[in-house]
Amino acid sequence: MFLSIIRSSFVVLLGLALINPVGESIKSTRASQHAAVQVASQTADAQDEPQTAAAQDEPQTTTAKDEPQTTTAQDEPQTAAPLFSFSVMSDVHILSSDSASQRLLRQALADHHELRPDSKLLVLNGDLTNGSESDYRSLLTLLSRQPHAPVQATMGNHDYYGVWRKPDGTMDYTKMNSSWSSANAVALFDRMMGYDKPYHELVVEGYRFLFLSGEAYRDVDASINEDAYLSPAQLSWLRERLTAAGSADAGKPVFVFLHQPLPRTLDGTDLELGVVQHQELRAILDAHPNVILFSGHTHWNVETTNQVKQLKFLAASSASIREVWSAQNEPETKSLSQSLVVDVYPKRVVILRREHTEKRWIEPSIAKGYDVK
Repeated sequence: MFLSIIRSSFVVLLGLALINPVGESIKSTRASQHAAVQVASQTADAQDEPQTAAAQDEPQTTTAKDEPQTTTAQDEPQTAAPLFSFSVMSDVHILSSDSASQRLLRQALADHHELRPDSKLLVLNGDLTNGSESDYRSLLTLLSRQPHAPVQATMGNHDYYGVWRKPDGTMDYTKMNSSWSSANAVALFDRMMGYDKPYHELVVEGYRFLFLSGEAYRDVDASINEDAYLSPAQLSWLRERLTAAGSADAGKPVFVFLHQPLPRTLDGTDLELGVVQHQELRAILDAHPNVILFSGHTHWNVETTNQVKQLKFLAASSASIREVWSAQNEPETKSLSQSLVVDVYPKRVVILRREHTEKRWIEPSIAKGYDVK
């Protein structure tokens, strides 16, 4: 399955110096050609590379002619298997009382497992639940009953929503529950997901994964709204881990995950602040062009809006499993469920967008080249 996918996929390579956005829209076509957009500094165009077969079930690649490229497609066989793959989902919004959220996650898990049965990691990038222990238990029960890669998770704003829950279990978004707090929400997340704090590091096949989470909600400071509050300790930790990665791993990509996106980056990110400490976070990431920052939160459709953009680092959104929204910032009129598959090669990373309700790839896929030397 994978080899035919690569041959048929259309890949766009993103170069380290690329400053133009790569439009992202998510509709995955299971048997469609997957177009991958190449944005990497490049010395050869896509036409210069022979294509051994047109894979009709996987995306194709296109190159950006105006971008110099240090990693060319010829450097790696297009039919070679990746070093490893991982999946990125966000906004699964599992509620113990919501059968639709559970059905959509089961559907996405089955699709990912069929596409990449040997995947090394499944990232649930925030808004796992609506903040109750019963929601977390429903999520963990669901995960225990289906095959999937090992799970890592971050907290989203909805994971703090226990503060809006009344004693009878119903929600009242006009009045906070004085018996619940941000500290309770973080402790619940850590306990249910098996962490000692809401941010952590993982190394997979020699590649670094850094998971960030907002650490406070409106009960601590009303001005936080639905944004991610990153403590000085977390930002210091991130800076130190990225510096260590730069020293030890040179040109290797580093995968960073935060539920809320940085403001004024991807489409839909100009509607709210997203991250309270956005200027400091942006400065940290700008110093590390090998970072790929994955986010969710907006739910915006990766097929019809721009949800991948080359900044000084690369930013990408995974839309939503539970409910995809349009550029009008409203739910799509038809049911969609979208996420990402990421294939890691020695000199490039390919981001493939997937639509699960129709089991199809969304074109094009995005390839980011790296100079590992």
